[in-house]
Amino acid sequence: MSALAVETPTAVPWDGRLVVRAAGGRLLHVGAQGTIAPAATMFTVALECSPDLEQAPGVRPWAGPVDEASICPACLRSLRGEPEPAPPRLVASGSTERLPAAVPSRRLWAVPDPATWAAAALPAEHGGRPISWSSWTPAPVVTHYSSACEWCGDAGPCEMAGGRQGSPQSASDPLRRFVAYRCSYCQKMTAYEHVGSDLKQIVHYKSRAPKGSRR
Repeated sequence: MSALAVETPTAVPWDGRLVVRAAGGRLLHVGAQGTIAPAATMFTVALECSPDLEQAPGVRPWAGPVDEASICPACLRSLRGEPEPAPPRLVASGSTERLPAAVPSRRLWAVPDPATWAAAALPAEHGGRPISWSSWTPAPVVTHYSSACEWCGDAGPCEMAGGRQGSPQSASDPLRRFVAYRCSYCQKMTAYEHVGSDLKQIVHYKSRAPKGSRR
């Protein structure tokens, strides 16, 4: 024959006590031992946190749900017999005070600097002739096209620069146009030459950042 162990819930410290809500406050208070609610709608009674009637706030009876988070902390300390917390020590303004010594076993962790990668250099020449490049500017955002970097996943937009070589008036050195795109985070860069309506890749700078580092 086996015995069944029946678990009895522990009685809450305010069980059987008068629970009230103070005027202008959200926390509930617990009436002092033996306190009975008067018939008046608004009344003052002795509370666990304010046993002196002259200092007790005006209260209303409370019949709703009660949990520990809704009870006044001072009332809870009184019900449990816990001491009041030590008042903060006041320090005169303008006075100096020695800071506590550092704990030897405590480790201080320095916040690392954000990762940076060497800027990709534009090709100075192509086909043995120099290229003149414009400054890097944000690339236009194209609707329904992701501006994120395919290598590191940076949201972008990337940067672009235009280049030119030769002159439209020169037969020996005809005008050629170039364009370059690079990720402003990982510096992955590709440069192209305009060939008719197509782009022909001339340089590709592979990023040193870990793949997917910004995802």
